[in-house]
Amino acid sequence: MTPPKHGRRAATSSPARPTSELRISRLTAGIRSSFARFDDARSSRARTGPARIGAVRTGTVSLRPTLSVIAMSFAAAMMVATSVPALAVTATDSDARASVYAPVEDTIEYAPQTVEVGSEGVMSQLAAEQYAVEAAPPPITSQVASLGSVELIDTDAIVWPVQNPGKRSGGFGPRSAPCSGCSTFHDGVDFTPGNGTPVMSIADGVVVLATENGGGLGVNVEVQHNIGGQLITSSYAHMQNGSIAVAVGQQVTAGQQLGLVGTTGQSTGPHLHLEMFGSDGVRFDGVAWLSSRAG
Repeated sequence: MTPPKHGRRAATSSPARPTSELRISRLTAGIRSSFARFDDARSSRARTGPARIGAVRTGTVSLRPTLSVIAMSFAAAMMVATSVPALAVTATDSDARASVYAPVEDTIEYAPQTVEVGSEGVMSQLAAEQYAVEAAPPPITSQVASLGSVELIDTDAIVWPVQNPGKRSGGFGPRSAPCSGCSTFHDGVDFTPGNGTPVMSIADGVVVLATENGGGLGVNVEVQHNIGGQLITSSYAHMQNGSIAVAVGQQVTAGQQLGLVGTTGQSTGPHLHLEMFGSDGVRFDGVAWLSSRAG
């Protein structure tokens, strides 16, 4: 049955006792129980005879005060140990202690790296590379009719004017006139790769002539080049009517198509008549010149 919480019959609750006092009370009760058992044992022994009575009394007189002192000392020690905070005890410590919150100093030491080379290794110094800077050669200024001054940049890319340049019907120099009105000295080289074969510029340059009324040369295109600092002109004759693919003043590159192989002007059959000359206008052997330079 649960007692009422209010009124006269309500149970009064006793205040909670501290843990340290409860421990001491239990310890004291244990000591008292031990004394009670000791007294019971003494009484039982007293009934066994007068000799034991004297021995028990003698032991009682000397042992009881000693046990009392030990019990009280132990109880006092327990009270101090359980009631006094640990910080209060350590606060009186005079020795310096390291704080657990203090930063730990890094004591790692790094040894320098070394490289060991075997006895057979040979140390050698790399030679410094040397180079020279050369200024680009100045362009050649050429006077072109209807265009005025034209600057030509030096080029070293040289190609043959047609595919299969080995097919030729006439070389440079003296010859027997092949037709009425033809010269006995051939100023160019005749290539015979086949009618309609593309005709290409031998190098970078500018077109200075592009006509279908070139007289004995028929359909004719001329290109000026700066090759090795020298002004060189290449002339492509006897091409097909309507095949000219460039115009005067146009910049062309090595291998660019100019027209198609034909048989216009004073011609005995489809071929490309190639003439080459310098700034003095004197023609020279195009095959010999191209053989030493064409890639």
